[in-house]
Amino acid sequence: MGHVCRLAKGGLFLVLLSICACGDSVSEAPTGTEVAATERTTSITPVDFPNSSFFNSSSSLWAPQSSSSSQVQQGFSSPQMQPTSSSLWNSQTSSSSVKNIHLPNNGIPYVRIIATDSIDTEYVACTIEIAGNGQYEDITPAGARIRQRGNSTRLWYDKKPYRIKLDNKTSILGLPANKDWVLLANYRDQSKFMNAIAFDMARYMGSFPFVNANRFVEVEINGDYMGMYQLTEQIERATSRVDIDTSGLLLSLDMDDGPELSPDAGNNFYSKVYGMPVAVKYPKNISAERLETIATDFATLEQAIVSADYDNVQKLMDMESFIDFILLQEITRNVELEAPRSMHLYRDDTGKYHMGPVWDFDGGFGYGWDEDTKEYFTSQSWILGTGNPSKSPYNCTAESKNDWGMCNGTNTRFNNYDGRAVPGFFTNMFANGTFLAAYRARWESHKNGILADAFAKLDAYVSQTAIALENDATRWPPIRRYDTEIQTLKKWLAERADNYSSVLMQY
Repeated sequence: MGHVCRLAKGGLFLVLLSICACGDSVSEAPTGTEVAATERTTSITPVDFPNSSFFNSSSSLWAPQSSSSSQVQQGFSSPQMQPTSSSLWNSQTSSSSVKNIHLPNNGIPYVRIIATDSIDTEYVACTIEIAGNGQYEDITPAGARIRQRGNSTRLWYDKKPYRIKLDNKTSILGLPANKDWVLLANYRDQSKFMNAIAFDMARYMGSFPFVNANRFVEVEINGDYMGMYQLTEQIERATSRVDIDTSGLLLSLDMDDGPELSPDAGNNFYSKVYGMPVAVKYPKNISAERLETIATDFATLEQAIVSADYDNVQKLMDMESFIDFILLQEITRNVELEAPRSMHLYRDDTGKYHMGPVWDFDGGFGYGWDEDTKEYFTSQSWILGTGNPSKSPYNCTAESKNDWGMCNGTNTRFNNYDGRAVPGFFTNMFANGTFLAAYRARWESHKNGILADAFAKLDAYVSQTAIALENDATRWPPIRRYDTEIQTLKKWLAERADNYSSVLMQY
């Protein structure tokens, strides 16, 4: 989204720090392709997490991992470094079918963009070429348009995230052909991989058909080296993304898409029961009558949830995706659930809603909303389903709205994150014993493998991107080194998982 978030009393930091995910992105990447190209393997050693029941072995990977300073790019115009012998991709040869594009090869693909004008929130014409560097097909210069995307990630930081729209549908880095792509800057995240491992955890859960791929690339724009980015799909209706037919719906619960804020206001509404801002991502350009039909249909789901009616909710919502969606937000402590922002759901031809695709996790992982701009792991608090057990529908009057103009607060079960409320859409069902039992069982089925899988992928990402990470740190000097932050990230997640297992048994 290109608009600036509205400010309201008492919410300056929290509102300004709305993170980039207001845009969209997703896909069904084959298992393993997010970590490395086909037929490439990485030896991963399990990590030892003190006081955690999830891991038992020791590993040198718990120690900081860093590249030699001689690999760090000096200057930011068209770096020409080659992988050293420690690079994951060294000694791997390109397929003879891959065209030879002379761009830097630092172990991951390299993207060069030449724009016809300065890049801001409106699209400008550009050409884009990509060196797959032996992992993927090269993309010879192709016509496209580019603009900045995101909210706080665009407004607050010099390293901008971008949205790219190609002139023609093109397969990029092994992903299905499409015109619409996203470059995530991950600037605020000092580890650089929070969004990626959240996507990997969603993929592990198995209930989301559409999960964004993780492709790490170095980016150069008009001769300026911009650092390492995460290239991924735009969330949209498409056969290889959110695969719904023309009768389907794709919605986003997003505070920054309220009818009075969004440039697509004609497609947005406040929900009738919870007063949540709902953006209709598909279909586009709908009539007022069609919008009212969608709002009324959505209210049927809301009413079942606010009544904690398990049987009725199960008829209207895919329960597995609903539970997994809440679990993922909880384990990553994604405070965007509170607003909410970037919470997607869709309805397919079965008539059921499904939660997902998941998106936007650089406001999770204990992010210190009342701190400066890059403090993570500040807290383990926030357990959904605890607090006020009221299940009554919202009376969305001026008096009952919070400082953001939303109807939450007293009429919801809230988390204990500084007493701030999460919409009851995500918490009211905890009052139902059948739901709670299903929720506990789902966590039990995930807990022994989900973090081990995510951490193995994380270690592989670090190995793949070692030179690019150092280049990025030289271009954008961090507050803390990525290797130190990754250690803290692993420790924080392992402790959170242990703690969550204990808390769930006390519900």
